[in-house]
Amino acid sequence: MTSRVCLITTGQPSTNPRLVKEADALTGCGCQVHVVGAHRAVWADETDQALLATRGWSCEILDWRRETNPWLFWKSRARHLAARTAAYVPGLGTAWTSASAGRLTAEIAAAAAAWPADLYVAHTLGALPAAHAAARQHGARVGFDAEDFHRGQPGPGEAGAIERVRMIEDRYLPECEYVTAASPGIAGAYAALYPVAPVVVLNVFPLAERPTQPRSPGASSLRLYWFSQTIGADRGLEDAVRAMGLLSDPRVELHLRGEWQSGFQARLRSLAASSGVADRQVVHHAPADPSSMVGLAGDYDAGLALEPGRTSNSDLALSNKIFTYLLAGIPVLASATSAQAELCRDLGAAAIVTPVGDAPAIAHALRCWLTDPGLLPAARAAAVRLGETRFNWDREREHYLEVVRRVLASPARLAAERAS
Repeated sequence: MTSRVCLITTGQPSTNPRLVKEADALTGCGCQVHVVGAHRAVWADETDQALLATRGWSCEILDWRRETNPWLFWKSRARHLAARTAAYVPGLGTAWTSASAGRLTAEIAAAAAAWPADLYVAHTLGALPAAHAAARQHGARVGFDAEDFHRGQPGPGEAGAIERVRMIEDRYLPECEYVTAASPGIAGAYAALYPVAPVVVLNVFPLAERPTQPRSPGASSLRLYWFSQTIGADRGLEDAVRAMGLLSDPRVELHLRGEWQSGFQARLRSLAASSGVADRQVVHHAPADPSSMVGLAGDYDAGLALEPGRTSNSDLALSNKIFTYLLAGIPVLASATSAQAELCRDLGAAAIVTPVGDAPAIAHALRCWLTDPGLLPAARAAAVRLGETRFNWDREREHYLEVVRRVLASPARLAAERAS
């Protein structure tokens, strides 16, 4: 392929590993690729710099922080607040719906349109109106990558947020030439709503990222691992700590990688203390480059994916943690959300599934790994096989590229806007 493809996000490359994999895949097959995003996290500034130095695609990140761009900070804030109210007013048109999608929708759209492309792909809901606007300006194709079921993200009591997401999806998804989805559940949910046939592209990782020397489990400890950009509440960590308390075994350690949500470290450590878990058993690690996540996971004995499933998105999504652990060669302890339970039926010894929020069941699973000397090595061997043969980007990438090739070979649906 020799086409030009613009990938659009509301974050940074280091905060969107799925976008990075797609940009690499497209560049590898001959496309010219440009990424447009916006500042999201200070830690990602350094990791972005290292990442982009090794890539063959270009990138523009809009910095809207108050300390670096106060005019854009205050302008975007006022506009977004107004748009979130005006979007519900009948007769005001779709402009306010677009602006309500994200704080920098207009600026991201302008930056994307400044790079003429054959295909514009939105990687977040807030980027979808921007991708649509840029594609319309150039008579190009538009695609959407649904890493989440977005109208299923808001929780109870957030009806306004659900309605706003619905309006954005209703306006723009039917005009997409393609939609990819990160899980079968997300694909099915969108297929039931719109005349699209989402293609499942799992959030797996390249074989090259496997650890060269996976850690061998020993009797001295059971090192559990969990990572995310933000370490916060309602991600199953409280259940893991309670389970450790029920075990009363000092060999169990919980290793967490990411940035602490404000106040959560104190709450989690307080819970640990009241549960009888020593402070040293909960270990914090700083965020790291997304390309190193698989290798880092290989240093532990098992990975946690204890999603609560309280929203429809949480129930339908497949956490990238599971695929990180498998490729790293460590087994998974997963909560029984609809998506995770379905996947884990195919993982055999590489996964243990427990009911959502069930600390005693988690404790029982951990006790099995601690007391049966052959169980954990067999689980690790099963994870290695699955990562190498099924759940890796080298295999999944071909599904993704086939979708893009098909779309680029077809006429664009959107006509170019002509200047008057």
